[in-house]
Amino acid sequence: MRGLRRAEIALWVTGALLLGGALVTIVESRVYQARQGRAFSDRERMASAPPGSAPASARDVDPLVLGRIEIPRVGVSAIVREGDDARTLSIAVGHIPGTARPGEPGNVALAGHRDSFFRALRNIRAGDVIRLRVPGRGDEYRVDSTEVVGAGETRVLASTREAVLTLVTCYPFGWIGHAPRRFIVHARLFRAPP
Repeated sequence: MRGLRRAEIALWVTGALLLGGALVTIVESRVYQARQGRAFSDRERMASAPPGSAPASARDVDPLVLGRIEIPRVGVSAIVREGDDARTLSIAVGHIPGTARPGEPGNVALAGHRDSFFRALRNIRAGDVIRLRVPGRGDEYRVDSTEVVGAGETRVLASTREAVLTLVTCYPFGWIGHAPRRFIVHARLFRAPP
């Protein structure tokens, strides 16, 4: 009986620690998104301000922040940060190194977790508009197609001559643990600033 009681206590403690860790990650992500969202908006205002006007404060700016992605129809709005490491993907959508940077021609590839920022990609469809904003520039892409590939598939990250956007997240969406495949969204630039 004493062994069962110890096992029960151990399971309660383990559950509390896991729940606490998840809560800390969620709070950290939301605080980061709010803070960097404000800083990014300030950077956008600075980029569009007339020359000689007073600059906005840059106290909260993360130098790795590249821009913001928005997919209005499915409700995605998130800061995009350089990198695809675990830390970056826990607080932002990550720009996959080696692909074109947002605002540049070529294949811009972004990654996000299927259970956070890219959860809504399960509802994306051809024709949806994706906005990718960097300070002083806002590009709009239209979704061409989606596909599911193996976890090691890299052809979707290949460079291109035309301006395209590739979104990558794990698949299946409801999978528990490390998912065996990747869900890919292919979009093509259709509106860029002059």
